[in-house]
Formats: sequence, structure tokens, C-alpha cells
Amino acid sequence: MILLTVLIATLVIAISLPVLGQRVLERRIVFVDLALAQVAATGYALGMALHMPGILIAIITTAIAVALMALMDEDTVLPKEAVMGAVYAFAASLGMVLLSLLPYGEGQLMGLMFGSILAINWEGIGILVAFSALGLALALTPHSNTYHGRLRFAAGLSLIIVPAIHAIGVLLVFAYLVMPALAVWRHGHNGPVWQATALAALASIIGTLAAHLLDLPPSATVVLTLGLISVIIGTIMHNMHHKTDNEKADEEDQEESSDQDGNKQRERTNDNP
Repeated sequence: MILLTVLIATLVIAISLPVLGQRVLERRIVFVDLALAQVAATGYALGMALHMPGILIAIITTAIAVALMALMDEDTVLPKEAVMGAVYAFAASLGMVLLSLLPYGEGQLMGLMFGSILAINWEGIGILVAFSALGLALALTPHSNTYHGRLRFAAGLSLIIVPAIHAIGVLLVFAYLVMPALAVWRHGHNGPVWQATALAALASIIGTLAAHLLDLPPSATVVLTLGLISVIIGTIMHNMHHKTDNEKADEEDQEESSDQDGNKQRERTNDNP
């Protein structure tokens, strides 16, 4: 039963996050997900320190961060990745300080990084499904570069990230968002969505089964599996596309050479009537 709930939980996130990961790569805001994930994790830590529900404080802190991040125009002269990296570093440091004040803070920190996926039940899976569906509906809606448009995308992303952190941890959330999208990235553009989603789902199945059979930490094992599969499949697909591009270039060169030979033959015919 535990294996089944873990597998379904990872598959739910594997279906939703790679889709948004492609949008994140396309907009060159990779660190936005890591920053939001860390802000949510710090919210959980703050909730523990205040003896309040961690998910409630995580929602509040993430909502504040989303509202502030949406103020930054996508065409800003500031380096967006640097801004998001600074937010991540600040939130991570604050979270570590808060957890250091708590008994067993080190264990709590590890829980936030790798989640508590072994403890997830059907109710938790239902929450993941509901928040993922709502988050996708918000984030995938076409929007312009306006405050409300940026707010809608960040809010949709946060709706998936906040409950996912509690279930699978910060590292796996970031891995699902970035690795599949990177594996299918081609010529400066996103690859097919189904390829990124299928890759993430495959890693979820293999990683979860490997963790169960070898008695390894599920979240960390899935991250490693996802990374290996992304590199292998990404390399294979890159070589295939590169070979296809070379074949097309050779065909174009041959056609151009044939045209030039034909032109020379016609010129000789015209010079020697």
C-alpha cells in the first residue's frame, strides 16, 4: 500500500510540474521555482517555530513572495536569475536559522529538503491532485506581460509547489520542474510536452521501485533516477536531431551542387551552339 501511494504521488507531480518547467525555461526564469519552493519551505519552518500549521504559514509566505515577484517585469533590465537566486539564498538562510532554534531542527530541515513521501495517504494524494489541477489551470492560461498575468503564472506554480514540498521535498520539486524540460530542449526552444511528461513519469516508476527494492530514500532515489534518465535520453535525442540536421544540410548541399552543375552545363551549351 505504501509503495502504491508513493508511486501515485510522484506520478501526480511528474505530470504537472514538467509542463510548467517548459514555461519556466522558455521565459529564462529557472530560479523562480527554486525561490518559491524555498520560500514555502521557510514558511513551513516558521510555522513549526510558532507552533502553527506549517502549510498555512507556507501559503501565506508564498503568497507574499508571489505578489512581490510579480512586480518584476519580464523585460526588466535586472538579471532575473540573479534576483531569484538572491531570494532563494535569503529564504534558505532564514529557514535554517529558524530550524536551528527548534529541537531536532536538523531532522526537520532534512524533512523539508526530501519531504515525507512515505507518510502520504490517499487524502494527501487528493490534495496534490486538486492543487495541481488548479495550478495548471491558472499557470497555463495565456497571459500578457502585465502584473496580473505574471501574478497568475506565479500563483499557479505556487499552488502546485506548496503541497508538493510537504510530500516530496524541495529537491524533487525542483528536479521535476527542470530536468525533464532540459532533456527535451532543442535549438533554443521547448520540445514536445508529452516527451517531458513521459520522461518524468518513467523516472517516477523506476525510481520508486528501485527505492522500494533497495531500501533507499524514495525522494533522493527518484531525483537520481530522473537525472540519469534525463541525461541519457537527452543525449540520445540530441544526437538524433544532430544527425537529422546534418543529413538535411548534406541534402541541401547536394541540391545546390546539382543546380550549379546544371547551370554550368547550360552555360557551356549556350557558348557552343
